[in-house]
Amino acid sequence: MTSTEIKLSKALENGIEFSCQMCGECCRGFDEGEVYLYQEDIERLIKSLNLTKKSELKKFAKTYLKVVDDSFLWKEPGAERGRTYRYKSLGFKFRGDDEHCQFLIDKICSIHEARPFQCRCFPFWQMLVSNRKNFINYSKKCPGLKDLKGHYYSKEEILEWANKEYEMEKQYFLEMKKHKFNILKVYPFLSKDMLDK
Repeated sequence: MTSTEIKLSKALENGIEFSCQMCGECCRGFDEGEVYLYQEDIERLIKSLNLTKKSELKKFAKTYLKVVDDSFLWKEPGAERGRTYRYKSLGFKFRGDDEHCQFLIDKICSIHEARPFQCRCFPFWQMLVSNRKNFINYSKKCPGLKDLKGHYYSKEEILEWANKEYEMEKQYFLEMKKHKFNILKVYPFLSKDMLDK
């Protein structure tokens, strides 16, 4: 994410109709990227899965999470230029030959009510809504984006989703920066060996 001012692609200026077709393709790894998890996501998952003990959190992290590379462009107040910071984030581990999310069972999300924000806001990720080429590429893979029908999302709603994603990323970045980019300080239930993978 490079800016707090998200500009919509012209393809979305008038909003779009979209309904998930439940194909499960966006719940797979390969070249599709990561499912990033932020603090709100972790808190929602912990509550939904009723993980109360430290040992349960550690087991959950080792089974379902991985540490991934991330970056954020940040301009200090009053600074002339921004700087790209590189640090670690959390993501879901994928499984099997098809690299599916471990919570995807028979093309249905078993944690749908507690799913991460990145899953909730698809297809209104900043990198999709602000870049026509990215949007077209995802439209070739996603049946819901190929056949635009269903719920109507206005330009304002799309921007609201994309801005919320940016704000979550920014808050996580600021938390990491506060802890000198030590992910173990932000998520004490992670084990050190997860950083080596």
